[in-house]
Amino acid sequence: MEQQRVYRRTPARRRNSILRFEWVRLLLFYILPFVVVNLIIFFLVTTKPSYELNIDDTNDYRTTDLTFTITSFMPLRSVTITLDGEPLDLTQIGRKKSYRSTITHNGVLEIHMENFNHMAITGYAVIDVLDNELPDVTSYTLTEDHLTLWLSDTQSGIDYDSLSAVTGDGRIIAPLSIDRNAGTAVFAIDTTGLTVTIRDMSGNEYQPSFSLTEVIEEADNAATHPAE
Repeated sequence: MEQQRVYRRTPARRRNSILRFEWVRLLLFYILPFVVVNLIIFFLVTTKPSYELNIDDTNDYRTTDLTFTITSFMPLRSVTITLDGEPLDLTQIGRKKSYRSTITHNGVLEIHMENFNHMAITGYAVIDVLDNELPDVTSYTLTEDHLTLWLSDTQSGIDYDSLSAVTGDGRIIAPLSIDRNAGTAVFAIDTTGLTVTIRDMSGNEYQPSFSLTEVIEEADNAATHPAE
């Protein structure tokens, strides 16, 4: 007798289980690793550096503190921070990536950072909280004997203790009287003329000149800004 061959069919449920297993294996070991690796490569290639910048308020209008923190975790090729084109002096504080600097004059801050992947950013910040403006003579009266000045400074205020004047022949004279509430100062006028030195509390200095015949105000380039 010939032996009859018996063919057994794989049940449909088992076939479906095998197919699902193959798809899961394909997804876990081929598709997902491929996607993850490419996402990592894309992230490494396109990630830009980042930072945080904090500029404190000023108490005296002379200085303010700046805090710079690197927030990107990727290695940096370079970091450049300048104020009006001049490199800023930074001191490391606290955390490894935090730095502080004391600013003594207003200006435009430029921050340039470049990652190891050559992706770079350039940011700008305007510092305008300090007093770099000259004090002002808002009005005056001139008689044969006295020069009365009305003084003004909108930020740090007039330094009344430093008020003085120089006569045309080089003599230094102090004001006859000062009224801080009214913002006035009175000087004895001299026949040789008078140059008054007016400073604000930030050290900005203005030196207008007066005479009995005319008033001569010095050009801006003759005024000094010690804070700068």
